[in-house]
Amino acid sequence: MTAEPVAQPLVGFRRWGATRGGLYSGIFVAGRFIPNPALGMVAPRAAQKPWPVDADREAKCFALNGHRAPFANCNCGWAAYYALDAEPELPAPECAWGAVVAWGTIIECETGFRAQFARPLALLDHRYPDDIRERGQRLEGAAEAYEIPLLSRDELIAYAGWHGEVRG
Repeated sequence: MTAEPVAQPLVGFRRWGATRGGLYSGIFVAGRFIPNPALGMVAPRAAQKPWPVDADREAKCFALNGHRAPFANCNCGWAAYYALDAEPELPAPECAWGAVVAWGTIIECETGFRAQFARPLALLDHRYPDDIRERGQRLEGAAEAYEIPLLSRDELIAYAGWHGEVRG
């Protein structure tokens, strides 16, 4: 794996936690969304911030030795998969799948990539089946906040292809 600038933007698919009208990076554990656990370990009092609605997002690394993201010997950078499963897993009500366009320095892997810059393109209209409280309103709120469409799987893949190279 080497970090290389790409000739044209790449498009990939990733999941976020959709809460409070924003899209947050994080992990899903035991049916719950945990925003950006790496930041919590390095800076416990730091406020979790959603992906910006009016700007591109540049990856930062929280490693103590410091380096530019993405870095080959680290897990930093905005990660995305090349392909979107036919039925993407929804591990929690906050889970939102979507497409991103990525550029800058990119490290490609077998199933996806990690990028220096990324921006959400569209969200997948795939809702958690037992979300009694919100009934999918998180997705609609996030799509509205980012001014991006909420699309079916086939529409999402086609739409993503208009914005960059899809390698899935």
